[in-house]
Amino acid sequence: KPFWHPFKLAIATAPVLAASGEVFVTQPVVQIQDATGRTVFTDDTTQVTFAIDSGKGTLGGTTTARASKGVARFTDLTLTGSSTEKYVLKASAAIHNANAAEIETEALRLSDLPVLSVSTPMVAEGDTGETTQLVFKVTLSPASNSEVRVNYADAQTGTATSGTDYTAIEGDTGIFAAGETEKDITVMIT
Repeated sequence: KPFWHPFKLAIATAPVLAASGEVFVTQPVVQIQDATGRTVFTDDTTQVTFAIDSGKGTLGGTTTARASKGVARFTDLTLTGSSTEKYVLKASAAIHNANAAEIETEALRLSDLPVLSVSTPMVAEGDTGETTQLVFKVTLSPASNSEVRVNYADAQTGTATSGTDYTAIEGDTGIFAAGETEKDITVMIT
């Protein structure tokens, strides 16, 4: 049946870009379809390649994927470029009778890198023998699609004395899970 021959490409899952140089949040999936728009499940040979069609940047990772049952899945694409640039990616393949098939994504942007901000809490020093918590709120904005690690330590500056006025933080790592935007760092005031 001629309509079961590979004829065109369709983007089944559109890519979602991450920050510059990071693996896409959502990797693209491309279907090889016949002339009527049905996936050609017998196609295990077509090679689909992604490239930048417009926008200045570098596409990295494995840019070519082989179809399995009419579907080409990408797993590690990255794009290095500017978050102010619009990008259009193009999937292409040589299909039935060596005809070229192409399809483009909608315009995409790299996500902006998240920024950390730290609150400046204040607390009255307690009486001798009493302890009070001083809580610093650390905010990540926008939320990251991957884990973010933040190293922090006591800078030992100012008028308070470590060990007498507060319990020093020797060095630690705050871990923001993907999608998490707020962490507390607690310092004990003595």
